[in-house]
Amino acid sequence: MDTKIIKKYIFQALFYFMVIFVFILPILRLVEMSFKTESVFTLENYAYLLNEARTINAIKNTVIIAVCSTMFSVLMGCFFSFIVAYTDVKRKKMMEVLVLAPYVIPSYIITLSWSSLLSKKGIINQMLLSIGLGAVDIYTMTGIIFVLGICNTPIVYLITVNMLRKIPRDLEWASLVSGYSIWETMGKINLVQAMPAIIGGGMLSFLAAIDNFSVPAFLGISSGIPVLSTYIYEKAISFGPDSFGLAAALSVMLSIIAIIGTAVQGKFIKKSSNMESIKEDCSIRIELGNKRKYVEWISLAFLTCINIIPLITMIASSFLPNFGKFALDRISFENYKFVFTNSGVKHAIINSFTLAVITCIICIVIGTAIAYIKVRKNAKSIRILEAGASLTYAVPGIVLALAMIFHWTAIPNVYGTIKILLIAYVTRYLILQIKGSTTAVIAVEPSLEEAAMVCGSSKIRTWWKIMIPLLTKQVLSSTFLIFISSLTELTLSSMLAAAGTKTIGLTIFSLQQAGNNNLSAAMSSLIVGMVVILFVVSTYFKENYHTKKQRMSQQKKSIIGKLIYDNNN
Repeated sequence: MDTKIIKKYIFQALFYFMVIFVFILPILRLVEMSFKTESVFTLENYAYLLNEARTINAIKNTVIIAVCSTMFSVLMGCFFSFIVAYTDVKRKKMMEVLVLAPYVIPSYIITLSWSSLLSKKGIINQMLLSIGLGAVDIYTMTGIIFVLGICNTPIVYLITVNMLRKIPRDLEWASLVSGYSIWETMGKINLVQAMPAIIGGGMLSFLAAIDNFSVPAFLGISSGIPVLSTYIYEKAISFGPDSFGLAAALSVMLSIIAIIGTAVQGKFIKKSSNMESIKEDCSIRIELGNKRKYVEWISLAFLTCINIIPLITMIASSFLPNFGKFALDRISFENYKFVFTNSGVKHAIINSFTLAVITCIICIVIGTAIAYIKVRKNAKSIRILEAGASLTYAVPGIVLALAMIFHWTAIPNVYGTIKILLIAYVTRYLILQIKGSTTAVIAVEPSLEEAAMVCGSSKIRTWWKIMIPLLTKQVLSSTFLIFISSLTELTLSSMLAAAGTKTIGLTIFSLQQAGNNNLSAAMSSLIVGMVVILFVVSTYFKENYHTKKQRMSQQKKSIIGKLIYDNNN
């Protein structure tokens, strides 16, 4: 047999082994552990849990919270997507930024901001008590549903607003000619056309609610409201003889709910994918007339109240030395002094930055290479890798963390070190980079590479001169979400971090659970400022990418000419 063919088979075998080892085996190991009791395969873990009242309560709470928060997210997301996509309101960019704020700010910081706003000695509760009404308690099922609904609204908005803009205006005109009013047309035509996207966004919101650990942990643990994600955490850290087996069984239960939701969501995404090739129409379809100002300012005021004022309250509380009413004479920088001088906090920040940067570098290199092979070669092996990467992103984060523990404890010098966090982050977020880099590679015409080959350039030189300059801004824009997610991650680190490998998210969680709310508010305020700066930078890259995409044809000639000049010299 030819040596090249042998090498090809060996490379493919190693590739499949790595995909299975990194993405598939951890999940299989988790399922295996759920059926083990003292090294014997049995259903005892499931039987014990299903006979436990707390388990039934956790499942019930998980479903209720996920369904109710999803309904809230769908209503909010659809309303604002309709306003932005169709109406003639002004300041749409400002409205969109306010809607998307919870998309870039970690959910545990949003939770902290609301707990600061609705604290017992906060302004709102003091006003309610002064007029004889009861105080609002955020540490309830209703509070968890409300905060999760706010956190997941951007998911529904992003999917719905794009679909609304793609609905052809011809359908509306035909309806209007037939005698229907504009509002009847919106209900009978646009709403029906957008329904697959709305349901798909709702299912994504449902999955995000099930996956979310931060909000139920911050608001539910102290008030005794268990959900499956926090219950898995409680079982895993209890260190009892059967704790890991029980946690594994709970993880399988949670994964089943998530997989069912993913399957349903996938069907609706397929129904709405028929309109992917249609160009978005951002023109005004509905003129509100005299009502425009009322709709505009009421919408902006509402978004400011739910997304900005709580953050301002949290920032204000970070300057207080302890709980109490805010007053100028009580302002102190002691909390920030603690953040900048405490060795544990400094190590957490360094760990998070290191993990975020290295995760992004690995994801960029591997994700872009996979995207290029996927687009240009359409290799079957890449589909398997993409399926494996999608699996580790689809399962809830707490489930993946437990799977990592079971799988990587067998490998020396991995568990208990920062290496396992890095592996978990890359495994979790790689699919995001693959999707983003795929979009970037599709935008680069193959004719540019062919022209470079004709000019005598090697593959390395072609990448250096053509592909990297054209891909950089879009790839970095896609990496923004990975960087922010890695930098502020909590769910994976809550299970995988050791004493010397704590992260920013875990440190804020520890401070909050210890009752140091103002210290956690100070650290969270710094994170919010950093996220805003990174969001502005990412937006700049994205806007420049779209501008550059429009000039692609002009660049083609200049790049090819430069290659010819370099080769001749």
